Amino acid sequence: MRLSLSFSGFGPLPPTLRAAAAAEAAGLDGVWMCEHLGFTDSVVPAAAVLARTGRLEVGLVGPAPIARHPALLAMELSSLAALAPGRVRAQVGLGDALLAGMLGGDHRQGLRVAREYVDALRRLLAGERVDGELAGHRFSGCAVAPPHEPPAIDLLAVRPRMLDLAGRVADGVSLTAGASLGYLAGAVSSVVEALAQARRDRADFRISATVLGSIGEDEESAAAMLRPILAGFSPSGFEVTAPGLFDPTALADAQAGRLRMAELLTPAALCELALVATPSTLPEALARLAATGIDEVALGLVNPPELLPGLVESLGTARP
Repeated sequence: MRLSLSFSGFGPLPPTLRAAAAAEAAGLDGVWMCEHLGFTDSVVPAAAVLARTGRLEVGLVGPAPIARHPALLAMELSSLAALAPGRVRAQVGLGDALLAGMLGGDHRQGLRVAREYVDALRRLLAGERVDGELAGHRFSGCAVAPPHEPPAIDLLAVRPRMLDLAGRVADGVSLTAGASLGYLAGAVSSVVEALAQARRDRADFRISATVLGSIGEDEESAAAMLRPILAGFSPSGFEVTAPGLFDPTALADAQAGRLRMAELLTPAALCELALVATPSTLPEALARLAATGIDEVALGLVNPPELLPGLVESLGTARP
């Protein structure tokens, strides 16, 4: 299993760059730079990491049709690929519905938009000229200078139909943070089935997941760092990303504000939803993730930024 770091884009950039350097030194495989509207974008941090490292793969996570015309994103990816051939990957998706709404967007016809976005990007990165309307954007003889090695295009997916689409049209699928081990294993099975139906080779397709994590002196302190973050997730979302983990009535009460989500996040639940470990239990925690069948974990550590370089070194030692 590949092991990478994931950065949410909510924090300052300098500590991220230091952690990325530590990831390369520790032998990790990559760094994922996420973007959310109103916070840090993914392109500038990705360029900074690529310029400061010589081996790591760098993923741009979250570019969405509502925020970027496919031609603009293709230009950015082409430039990054020229800077670091073979080290750039994109994970695109529809984006958070509330953030998309800030730009006047929504998720109506989401499957069509996602399919057309991947198609337009792939065609542009291959040097094709594109006409017509795709993913809500117009093209008129549009082309970009293609890179020598076009980056892979993964699709961010949560629900069954988007997982199926990823298996049919993308180079990989990127699974969401806050998903249970059971959900991850089920998603792998669904995507493998879609690949088989589309007569695509599983070996050429990457199934990856963003996983929140904390490493503490003991697992109780590690869990305490994660609880307030996962408590901020929508309770109703766990019905999809953690099926069977919580009592449905309790989730409904949490969604209605009658119960605090934090009360449902027991140590056992947190170990299902995230990596909770001490330095000595890291190998076991990583092995549980590998057992789901995913190809890559992008670990979003919630520890204080100044501790990340040392923790990354521990990850390099503990990886499967």
